[in-house]
Amino acid sequence: MSVTGTERVEKSEPGLREITYTICPVPLGSHVAVEKGWLEEELAAVGAAPRYIRSRPEHDWPTHFTHQLPDFFRDGGNIPAIWARSRGEKTRVVGLTFSGTGGRIIVAAHARFNRISDLRGKKIALPRRADTDRIDFWRATAERGILLALELNGLSGNDVEIVELISHGAGFLPPKPAQKPLDAFDAAQVNVVSGAEVEALFTGEVDAIYADFGRAKILEGEGKVKAIEDLGHYPDWTLQVANTPHTITVSADLAENNPEIVVAYLKAAIRGGRWINENHAEAGRLFANVTSYRCPIGAARVLDGYNFVPNLTGRSIAGIEVEKRFLLDHGYIENDFDVHQWVDRSFLEQALALLDGQVGTGTSPCRAEPACTAL
Repeated sequence: MSVTGTERVEKSEPGLREITYTICPVPLGSHVAVEKGWLEEELAAVGAAPRYIRSRPEHDWPTHFTHQLPDFFRDGGNIPAIWARSRGEKTRVVGLTFSGTGGRIIVAAHARFNRISDLRGKKIALPRRADTDRIDFWRATAERGILLALELNGLSGNDVEIVELISHGAGFLPPKPAQKPLDAFDAAQVNVVSGAEVEALFTGEVDAIYADFGRAKILEGEGKVKAIEDLGHYPDWTLQVANTPHTITVSADLAENNPEIVVAYLKAAIRGGRWINENHAEAGRLFANVTSYRCPIGAARVLDGYNFVPNLTGRSIAGIEVEKRFLLDHGYIENDFDVHQWVDRSFLEQALALLDGQVGTGTSPCRAEPACTAL
């Protein structure tokens, strides 16, 4: 039986510094870097080795949200990253990927609602985690999406009945150990569209819910729901901020004391992003196993129009500010901070410069990603 890179790390190769990482179940270059062995390769070149968060003891798993482990990388939704920074965790943003679609407002397929204005006086679900040990990113994303959809159609939260639905448990990811993200998320596929708000929609307890694009497409594909609003179909790009842009954050101490490790991680993520850009069909097959896009063809289509190479463009950074402001204004975080001071461009610039001198590493024809990565 072959041994994967993460399995080798579990045996703690002599002389390699262990670096813990976590990746959210969304299309990201970091996922490709893990599956292709590029993350292990790049880190080994600077004397380090990757270890997936769920291969550690279970009490370390909340670090996916809290960012409290040392020598830690996180790639994924920006809401937990913003929350951790606002609580005082010393982190740096070293890369962003903006591939959001904003989400949709969906209703039961048989419902006589065809537009948001039809929901005046009706019930819209807003999920809430029973546990308060970490930020409720699902609720924050849903609340912003709902309020935006209402505003775009001349309504406000006062024109509908917001029904809070409490959810218990860990969510869609089973509480089991895993050696890498694929092991954890592949087994979770059956649960990605579950939730108190989905059940309430089907039983008629509520009339509409917010759903991210992947979740909505699965339910639409099953013929159970229809969308009456799509935040991704407007020219206003800020409407697509929905736990996106995805952030690559790293422990500040690691960044300051071992910048070569941060550059190595980013080199792997860039290689992964470039590979996605050039191999949508194959990437779709991978992401069908580590995201909510169950169908490989559908997952591949979602990739169209986006650049998955990590960037730090003005728009991506502004997107983080948009998200932070909403979280602050609606009580999800208590402490403000300067987003621009949180971002450090030096690591990404160096990683790109080093890769542009290499051959055969999944390079992209777009050679200056920070300048041309508008999406």
